[in-house]
Amino acid sequence: MKRILLWTGVGLTAAAIVTVAVLILCTCVFGNHTYTSATCTAPEICTRCGATRGEPLGHIYSDPTCTEREICARCGERSGEPLGHVWLPAACTEPETCARCGMTRGEPLGHDLTEANYQTPATCRRCGDVFGEPLPAALKDRTLNEMQVGVPVPYTTASYEDYDVDVTGTAEIVDYTVTPGNDAFPAREGYEWHIATVQLVFGGEDAQKNGMLSAHTFGDWYLLDDSMAATEDENGLRPFMCDWHGMRVQCWQKTGPNEEADWYDRELRFRWKEGVLVPEGYDGVLLILYHYRLAAHATHLYLPASEVLDEHALVFRMQ
Repeated sequence: MKRILLWTGVGLTAAAIVTVAVLILCTCVFGNHTYTSATCTAPEICTRCGATRGEPLGHIYSDPTCTEREICARCGERSGEPLGHVWLPAACTEPETCARCGMTRGEPLGHDLTEANYQTPATCRRCGDVFGEPLPAALKDRTLNEMQVGVPVPYTTASYEDYDVDVTGTAEIVDYTVTPGNDAFPAREGYEWHIATVQLVFGGEDAQKNGMLSAHTFGDWYLLDDSMAATEDENGLRPFMCDWHGMRVQCWQKTGPNEEADWYDRELRFRWKEGVLVPEGYDGVLLILYHYRLAAHATHLYLPASEVLDEHALVFRMQ
């Protein structure tokens, strides 16, 4: 009887051990949870009993782009809508371009160029870029007897008595000014007067004996233009045309009254003003003093510049 009780006790002990082992291995009675990792939307979860701990991690969304919604860096879930492209207009050298992502579409517009003129090179009407150089002036590479303000230079012309007799004195631009206008040279909107005071001085026996006759005309630095009118209107103005930024523009010339024309201390002196009314900033008009003999048999003194502009003519650029 005693042996039977002993085996029964042993049997009960083994069963308890098995039971405890089962509880440990298969349940969480003793707190031995086996947790999965937390996710964006779920906390840690015990795989045995379903118990939870902590909080869900929450999504970590990337910023949306033009073509993609927000995307969670952990789980890949998408949210919201793509931003969409913001297209900047095409330019001369760039196609339409997205301001956000830099994507392009289409083709550049290409430059829309003006024609080069005497003042400016070919220029894009859209972007303002310039290409090449302005057109070369007609007289750019020509050697001229250019006059400077305040510097007398020799001037040879014809005798008053005999056109075949040369008389030499000096010519000088004693003053030069650019002004909107005055009483003698009336103003005009968008224009300015370029006014030179010319002085001729002749001395010596030839001048005293034979006198002198001077001649002058006008030309254009850029075009060597012969459009100066020979006769003046009722206001003393002679019309001519200049080429200003590719446009033919009306201009005027006026000869002022003599300020001096007589003998002084055995010198024959003449002084007067020559003015040209041109668009503001125009610098192409040439005042040309030439030998009177060239004009002696012409119908007027204002001969075309191309006929008198040689190595002997004196040139003052009214710029």
